[in-house]
Amino acid sequence: MSNSIDERAVAVLDYHDGSAGQVETWFQEVTGDHIACFVHESPTQPTVNVEAEHRKRVSKLTEFPQNGEFKGRPLIAATNWVEELLRRGIRKVLPLTPDNQTRLRQIAICRAHGIQLVSAIHPSVVVLPKAIIQPGVWINAGSIIGYKAEIASGVLINTGVQIDHHNVLEECCQIDPAVVTAGNATFRRCSHIHTGAIVVNRVEIGEDAVVGAGSLVLNDLPARTVAWGVPARVVRTTN
Repeated sequence: MSNSIDERAVAVLDYHDGSAGQVETWFQEVTGDHIACFVHESPTQPTVNVEAEHRKRVSKLTEFPQNGEFKGRPLIAATNWVEELLRRGIRKVLPLTPDNQTRLRQIAICRAHGIQLVSAIHPSVVVLPKAIIQPGVWINAGSIIGYKAEIASGVLINTGVQIDHHNVLEECCQIDPAVVTAGNATFRRCSHIHTGAIVVNRVEIGEDAVVGAGSLVLNDLPARTVAWGVPARVVRTTN
């Protein structure tokens, strides 16, 4: 394997068709970089029974890793994936691992090894003036990032999300499709807001907190809690 560095080569941390698969269709056109490989943090390749997976879905278009590849590119399965990337001359990573805490840890590994984080922001996204978006962010189609919003590394923002003015999204929080937030809301590290939730202005979502789909958040939520409903109420705490 050549150790020459391709400055435009990017490794994607994840291999799922709903996130990494979507990004693959427009990433090079938008960024000028190209996806060289996908990464599975495991000592073994994932084993997928494609027929069984298709029986779980109406759509049969979902793609799965097969024979050490995904989307026609190598799927690196390794616990020492960062060393493998460096050996291949890959110095850029797009972090899309769906588990927030895992993604946070992987970003720390990249930083420790001098690997550059890159973002994938769909061309239909509207970013209003003075918004701050750190590297290593995914923002999917049709989302709006408001005036002076602050988006930290590792944040995942899915389709059709509205992040309003002066929102602060800390590292590795995750916002699912069609979430709407009002101004000056704060989302602490690794919080997760599920599909269609509404968060009113000046509310703070605590670290590792989870908001259920379709909820209406009117008050601050403590760290490591799960809340849902209209209005949202804490239903349990997590470790």
